[in-house]
Amino acid sequence: MPRSGPAPVITHLAEIGITVISKWVYNCYVIHDGGDGRPFVVDLGMPSQLPLVSDALRARGSDAADLGAAIATHGHADHVGGLPTLRHAHGTAVHLPQALAEMRAGTRPIRPPGLRAVAQILPVMASQPRDLVATKEIAGVMAEIGCDAKGVRLPFEPDSWLADGDHLPGLPAWEVLNTPGHSDDSTCLYHRPTRTLLSGDAVLSVEGKGWFNPEYVDGRLSAQTEVRLRALDVEHLLPGHGLAVSGADLMGGALGFAERPKESSKLKALGRVLTNHARRTS
Repeated sequence: MPRSGPAPVITHLAEIGITVISKWVYNCYVIHDGGDGRPFVVDLGMPSQLPLVSDALRARGSDAADLGAAIATHGHADHVGGLPTLRHAHGTAVHLPQALAEMRAGTRPIRPPGLRAVAQILPVMASQPRDLVATKEIAGVMAEIGCDAKGVRLPFEPDSWLADGDHLPGLPAWEVLNTPGHSDDSTCLYHRPTRTLLSGDAVLSVEGKGWFNPEYVDGRLSAQTEVRLRALDVEHLLPGHGLAVSGADLMGGALGFAERPKESSKLKALGRVLTNHARRTS
């Protein structure tokens, strides 16, 4: 019988009405009221997260069928992988970043991060109990619909494309911010009333603080994004990878994308595990 991996971690942030569904460092967010009373889901990266989303919604009197929309902060497989399953099951409206439309049309080049870039975020991976089963699920999704050198292969058309400054129907207080660097379609969602930043992969977290993502395809754009996001007043940081963080002046205290946290023995051990796992599966 295949190993199921560690149990997912479900965290309800009652102060801001958001549930975090984490399988290792892969985070999915349920916004229980986007501003018009309907729930929304952000970065549903794995099909296996959808039942957990349904559970979180039922605990608060709704269901996945009630979702106003699903939003992805960018088109990488670990942020869009569950969307086809959700769309097929419930016909949920899907909103994706505008730059992704250009990639699909071939008018913008696709620049996936290389393995050396991915290795930069090992400290984030070491911050939580590892789950290589979740990584295997992501790899399977990537083979089907991933954003890579072959193109973006989502099997449906989204309902709209997210442009900088947009406020989506049902999310009147959430602002779309274009934040390229990690990827060319990288996007954040900012909720000014609660000072909440759903940062996708523009900002990760490590050691209880934010970390502007050192895994990037364009260092110049990463620097511009860091300047823009540091100017925001953020009390709740909800990253695509790593733990949610709350506190004063989170952007001011975040590590820069060119900085590195201290390397620990736990990090070194994880590096060995991932190297051995890659050798066995290659």
